[in-house]
Amino acid sequence: MSVRFEEPAHHALRSAESLTEFTTALRARPGRWALLGQYGTPGVASTVAYDIRKGLMPAFAGGGFEAEARSMLGEYRVYVRYVGQAGGAR
Repeated sequence: MSVRFEEPAHHALRSAESLTEFTTALRARPGRWALLGQYGTPGVASTVAYDIRKGLMPAFAGGGFEAEARSMLGEYRVYVRYVGQAGGAR
């Protein structure tokens, strides 16, 4: 069994500026998953992941991003990666 130690996830990035910086960092490292942040409920996390996959959030418009919502020990996290235009949404 492997154990991964880490600090609790930060609250989700929400400002237009922080989301733009986030997507710029993802584009610089395509294919690598990054933690967008944690949300208050699993439903909100799932909705955010869906909106990212569909390009409904301005910073993610144009597509090329995959997003997954994960629940872990009472935290509801969203992870995102840039896969380019050929990636397609799940």
